[in-house]
Amino acid sequence: MGADFQISYTLDMLLYIGCLIDEKKSAFYEADVQQFMPMLGTVSDKYLAKLTKVNKRTPGFIEHIVSILIVNDHLHDWRIVDLLDRPHRLVVVFKKAKQFDHAAKDLKKFLKRDFLKVIPLVTTIIHDLERLGFKKFWLEKKLPHLKERTSEYQKILDEFNIVEHVNGWVVDKKKPNPNKWYMLAYSGFEYKVLFKAYQITSPVILVEQLFDRVVSYGVSVNTYRSFCKKLKPTLALKAEFKGHELYKTFNGISGYAERCLKMALKVYLLERCGRADLELSKAYPFASDILDYFRAVEKPKDVSVKRYVMEMMKELSK
Repeated sequence: MGADFQISYTLDMLLYIGCLIDEKKSAFYEADVQQFMPMLGTVSDKYLAKLTKVNKRTPGFIEHIVSILIVNDHLHDWRIVDLLDRPHRLVVVFKKAKQFDHAAKDLKKFLKRDFLKVIPLVTTIIHDLERLGFKKFWLEKKLPHLKERTSEYQKILDEFNIVEHVNGWVVDKKKPNPNKWYMLAYSGFEYKVLFKAYQITSPVILVEQLFDRVVSYGVSVNTYRSFCKKLKPTLALKAEFKGHELYKTFNGISGYAERCLKMALKVYLLERCGRADLELSKAYPFASDILDYFRAVEKPKDVSVKRYVMEMMKELSK
C-alpha cells in the first residue's frame, strides 16, 4: 500500500514535555519522566509549573503545537530549537497551510491566545533536556523500538489495506489517510488522526491491535443517524429501546439505531480482515440484527453507504 512512515525527534520531544505536565501521561511514562525531570534546572521547573496551568485551561495544548509543526515543511530538516525560534513565523506558515481549514476551534483559540506565550517556555525546557542528554537517550533507547514497530506495521499494512477497507464505509469525509503515518514514542495508547491526513500511533500499540484502532476511528467519527431515520421500528424494537437502561441518552430511537449500527459495523469490518473473536454486547439486541444483515447482504462497491444503510433500515422495519 506504500504507507509513508515518519519518525520525528522534534514531535517526540514535545510529547515528552507533555508527559511532564500531565499527571496521567506522567504515570504512564513514569520511568522515562523520572529519567530527566528530577535533574531539570530551577528555571525549567518554574516554566513547567506555568505550562501545567496552561494545560489545565487548555488540556492537551502540547498536541496543538504538534499539529502546528506537523504541517511545517521544515519539520524534518531543522533542529527543534531553530524551528521554535521564530514562533511568529510558525503562526503565519500554519495559517497559510491548507490544513488550517480543518483545525479544531480549540486549536485556533490556543494559537490566538497562548501559543506565542508558551513557545519560549517550551524552548527553554528543550535546551535543558538536551543538556541532560535527552537526545542521546531517545536515539539509543527509543529509536530502535520505533523502527522495529514501524517495520511490523508496514508488513501487516502491505498484507491488508485496512485504510481502504475502512474508507469504504466513510460518509463524512473523515477518512484515515493511507500513507501519512507518524510513529512516536510518547503518543500514548491512542491512534489519532490530525487534519484528516496525519495518522499518529506509537510502539505501545501492538501490531495485532492496529486494525482495531483504525476501524474504531473510522466508525466513531462518522455520523449515520440521518440514514437511520428511515427506520420504522417494530413493536419489538420499540420495547427494546424503551427498556434499555440508557434509553434517555440516545436522543430517540434513531440515535439508538445509530449506536447499534456502529457497534455492528465495527465487528463486521474487523471480521472481514481476519478477526473472529469479537462479540456484540447483549445489551443491544438490534446490533445483532444489523450484523446479520451485513453478513447476509454485502454492500456493492457502486452503492453508496447512505443508500445501503437506508435500504437496510427499511428491511429491518418489516
